[in-house]
Amino acid sequence: MARYKKGFCNLSGDREKPHIVVLPELTVSNCYIKHLKELSKVINSVVIAGLDFQVNAGNKVSNKAVVVIPNNWTNTQRSTRTSCIYFGKTHFSNEELELFKKLNTHYKPKDKYSHLPDHVNYIIDAGPFGNIGVAICSDFFDIERFVIYKGKIHHMIVISNNMDTNSYYFLAEAIARLVFCNVVICNTGYYGDSIAFSPYREPFKRIIYRHQGQQLFSSQVVSLPVVSLDEAQRNPTSPPSDNGKSIFKSAPPGYIRHI
Repeated sequence: MARYKKGFCNLSGDREKPHIVVLPELTVSNCYIKHLKELSKVINSVVIAGLDFQVNAGNKVSNKAVVVIPNNWTNTQRSTRTSCIYFGKTHFSNEELELFKKLNTHYKPKDKYSHLPDHVNYIIDAGPFGNIGVAICSDFFDIERFVIYKGKIHHMIVISNNMDTNSYYFLAEAIARLVFCNVVICNTGYYGDSIAFSPYREPFKRIIYRHQGQQLFSSQVVSLPVVSLDEAQRNPTSPPSDNGKSIFKSAPPGYIRHI
């Protein structure tokens, strides 16, 4: 947690503080959620952070993330309190399922450890910053999730603890095109390759940020298009342009805005 506190200090010193801070999957121990709320108040930013595994009385294990919202978010007054919402993982990875098997073999509990999926797909209304879809790691491969999100979100935020970085990179570009939204993948620095991708027409603009290299800690502020992308979503046949050229790639076939 000390490393992430340092990251928050770096961000709080910037002239333009981030509106939303994203931390990877399985980052924050449950006992540190209260500290995360304090950091959110100090920097006055929404924080989306992956939490440690949560185990209920029957040894059902959930993989969740918290969204911390300071009460004075978007204005200059310092926040004095926060509110939280939680979302969970639906499709657990093979590595997670194998971990539960090893725990059952080693400890031989009366109630065996097993995963507890969250089947709800959440959309966060961030007001002037757009609608946000969320996913935890392997849920990024859930095609049904993107059928639901298509036409309803401006940003797709994925928190992960993922070593298959190339697959996630290629999927980020595909989802940006198919759902017609910005895609942000916040991966643990142990594996690296966090990405911010936008469906710009010009190829060199599409990768807004990509942090490659394993076992590296980094904090970075990026800017994602909202107003121009919103206009492109609302008017896919007459999208915004710059010097007579469309700013974004064409919307996918059959795209209908539902916001």
